[in-house]
Amino acid sequence: MRPKDLKFPFSWEKRHPLISKGVLYVPEYYKNHDQFLMPPFEDASLFGNDQKVFIEFCSGNGEWIFNKALENPKINWIAVEMQFKRVRKIFSKRENAGLSNLFIVAGEALTFMRSYLKDDSCHAAYVNFPDPWPKDRHAKHRLIRESFALELGRILAPFGTAEFVTDDLTYAKQMMGVMAKLPIWSNVEKLPFDNYGTSFFERLWRQKGRVINHLKYSNQKNVN
Repeated sequence: MRPKDLKFPFSWEKRHPLISKGVLYVPEYYKNHDQFLMPPFEDASLFGNDQKVFIEFCSGNGEWIFNKALENPKINWIAVEMQFKRVRKIFSKRENAGLSNLFIVAGEALTFMRSYLKDDSCHAAYVNFPDPWPKDRHAKHRLIRESFALELGRILAPFGTAEFVTDDLTYAKQMMGVMAKLPIWSNVEKLPFDNYGTSFFERLWRQKGRVINHLKYSNQKNVN
C-alpha cells in the first residue's frame, strides 16, 4: 500500500463529512458539520470496541502515533492531520502494518473537536511540534490558544492528560500562559522525554541543537 493509493473521496464542490476506509474527512470552509452524525467509537466504522481513546493533533507523517499504536494495541489512537499528503502517509503506514487501533482524521483540529467529539470521550491528547508561526502577525494561527484548550478540556475525561512538545521557546511560553489561565488544567511534573517517543521533527531539532520543551497537564474538571 502506497500513500498515493488513498484518493480524495469527493470534489471541492461536493465536499461533505465522510468516513471511508478508516479515515474521517472533515472538509474545510463547510458550514454543516453539526448535521453529521458521528458514530460512537464502538462502531465498526471506527474502532469496534470500547478501549480508551488517545488522540494526537498535528500528526504530520504519522511516525509518532503509528509507533504508539503498534506498541499499545489495547489503546485506540486517533491521528488528526490537515494536510492530505500527510494523511496519505499515515494511511499507508497503518494499512501496511494491519493496525486496527489507529483511526485517521483528515481535517482541522478545532473543528473536529467542536463538531465531532463528545464530552469526556478521550483519555489523553498530544500535540507534537505544532507549527510555531514565529512571526508576530501570524501568531493568531497557532493551535494552542484558549479556544483549543477549552475544547480539549471538554472532550477529555476527568484526569485525562494533555501533552505538548515544541522546540520553540516562545510558543512554549504561550502554551504555559494559555493553560495557566484555565482552572480545569493542572500542570504535571515533567517526565523524562527519552520515554516519550520519536518523530522526524524531534530528531531534526535535536540534531540542530534545539532544546525540546515537553509540557504535561491533567484535566481537573468535576474534581472536588
